[in-house]
Amino acid sequence: MKKLPISMFDLGVIIAFVVIGLLGGGAWYYLSGQLTTAQQDVAAAKSQFDKYSSIQDGSQKILVVRGSQKALQANIDQLKNQLTPLIQDKLISKENKLYSIEKKDPVAWKHNLDDKVRELTAAASVHSVKLPANFYFTFGNYLNQNPGDDQTDVLSKQLLAVEQLSDIMINAPVRSIIDIRRTYEEESRSGGSGTPSTPSPGRMGGFSYLANGGTYRVYPFGVEFESSTTGFRKVMNDLEQSPYLFVVRTVEVKNLQSTSPHPADLDKIAGSNDTSVTETAPGTAAATVSTKGPQYLFGNSTLRVKLRVDLIEWLAPAPEKPADTN
Repeated sequence: MKKLPISMFDLGVIIAFVVIGLLGGGAWYYLSGQLTTAQQDVAAAKSQFDKYSSIQDGSQKILVVRGSQKALQANIDQLKNQLTPLIQDKLISKENKLYSIEKKDPVAWKHNLDDKVRELTAAASVHSVKLPANFYFTFGNYLNQNPGDDQTDVLSKQLLAVEQLSDIMINAPVRSIIDIRRTYEEESRSGGSGTPSTPSPGRMGGFSYLANGGTYRVYPFGVEFESSTTGFRKVMNDLEQSPYLFVVRTVEVKNLQSTSPHPADLDKIAGSNDTSVTETAPGTAAATVSTKGPQYLFGNSTLRVKLRVDLIEWLAPAPEKPADTN
């Protein structure tokens, strides 16, 4: 077989062709990979855009456009306009002294406690509200001692709450205050849940706690009292109307009159056996009248009430009123 002669020029052309082919193939492979990556990035960006710029409402997908954005901002401003007065008037009312409390000298705090106990005891006596013997309004552990320097601020907040709760019960008035309880905030929390191993008068288990986000702090209290239905209603109403934010968590009510009157007891209850005679028309039989006055069969019994009440200390500042954009 006869060999074809190949010149140096032809050899150079072949080598150049092969090199160009290899470079072109490598470039195609590299650029196709870059294109695939770019397409994936675009798809991910579109997915994110669809997620945050539209809302799926049933079968409809609503795109958030500039008009919708303006409407949403207007709604936010309207909510702020409505919430700001509520927070200022209810949550951080000017009549609420909770936010002006500062640390005191322990001796001065103890003198203030003694004064408050005397004032509340005297007010209970004026309104004929019975108190337990030697009642110190849940601060009996400070009867003969002073608190620490760093404890007076939280104790002052609790004392203020106990004073408000006591005033509400005394002014109702209830018939007797059986107990008031608080958490011992002055004790270290490292020891556990705060539940005492042995019952202690005036003490609740646990501690105060912060709400999620630190918006407010909750101080738990427990009160127990005996009252008529009228006094009970007034206590609940005054808790709602108080400038302090009290939230009633649980209510336990027990009627001390566990049975209803029997028909045979009705005459005795009414006192119809009295011999007093009323004036009657001539020719009619004389009638007897009760000297006891109206007697209630229901609704006038004594109730024993236990309340778990939380005092809310609002910590978040009131939102600023948005500027008028009209």
